[in-house]
Amino acid sequence: MKVYMATDMEGASGVTQELMTFAEQDRYQEGRRALTLDVNAAVRGARAGGADEIIVSDGHGACGGYNFIFEELEAGATYSLGGPGRRYADGCDASVDVAFCVAYHAKAGTFPAVLDHTQSSRAIVDIRANGEVLGELGWTAAVCGHYGVPVGLVTGDDATCAEARDLLGEVVTAEVKRALSRTGALCLAPDDARALIERGAREAVQRADELEPFVIEGPIVVRVQYLRTEQAQRWRAREDVEMIDGRTVEFEAANALEAMNIYAGHA
Repeated sequence: MKVYMATDMEGASGVTQELMTFAEQDRYQEGRRALTLDVNAAVRGARAGGADEIIVSDGHGACGGYNFIFEELEAGATYSLGGPGRRYADGCDASVDVAFCVAYHAKAGTFPAVLDHTQSSRAIVDIRANGEVLGELGWTAAVCGHYGVPVGLVTGDDATCAEARDLLGEVVTAEVKRALSRTGALCLAPDDARALIERGAREAVQRADELEPFVIEGPIVVRVQYLRTEQAQRWRAREDVEMIDGRTVEFEAANALEAMNIYAGHA
């Protein structure tokens, strides 16, 4: 049983402040530790459920994709760290049986939701696939679905878990905090949160054969709306991109993987 684990930071246990998610901020080390301990719990649960290969991707944008505290990571998994050079959903392919989304957050505009955003909290209003607004959870699930891999576990706040169930159906969720606002939440105690994640990871592996991948049939028309016009500047010279207005771009991709690699500048 092979598990691919995508990670972020805003949905980690106890994290409610941007000060904990940006590398230049004083409380970033708290966010790193929270994420690392959540990942460790998911690795332990996956192994208890029967996983014999686990690939964990550090997907948070801070610190050049090196947010885990390496020396504190759980044994029994392989960790994809750093960048540039990694593509979207690095480590996932058709050999994976089930994917996890650990420490994820709700899509931009969700309220109440802890640190809601899509890709960039400073630049993106929303990203659509064939007219449907998708957050980072949806895009990760779609890229995994491109390989035929279902998402079996999502961890984060209550808004993220609700988004996961609405989009993915019978996915296992681990609700480690309940949002009060964008920067406030009722948080489970650390040991309780990690125990919940561990149980969820074990269940997700055990139920992997029952799960269906989330697939967006191609071609996919992707529309990205930015907050300000200058944030769309990199697209203006591309002949394969249509400028819908001063801050909205649209392009077509064959599938979800190609779509996100175009968005991220890897294609």
